[in-house]
Amino acid sequence: MIRRVAFVSALAVVPLLTAAPAQAIPKCNAGYQCDRAYYTDNTHDVQVGGFTLFCDGSTIQWGETTRFQVTTQARCPD
Repeated sequence: MIRRVAFVSALAVVPLLTAAPAQAIPKCNAGYQCDRAYYTDNTHDVQVGGFTLFCDGSTIQWGETTRFQVTTQARCPD
């Protein structure tokens, strides 16, 4: 009985320990090349990673992903 009470008590604490929801990553619009740069902090001085979605649908990614990011888009040629 004591084990059950301890287990139920532990379950009640779990939602309090979960991380806050991540920031939404801007969606890449259809017909655009999307470039995303990841930085160490909100000063955007040191880039630590990057991601590109090319017009043909291929992607490339390097380095780290962080919550400090800048996304730019450029229209694909017709």
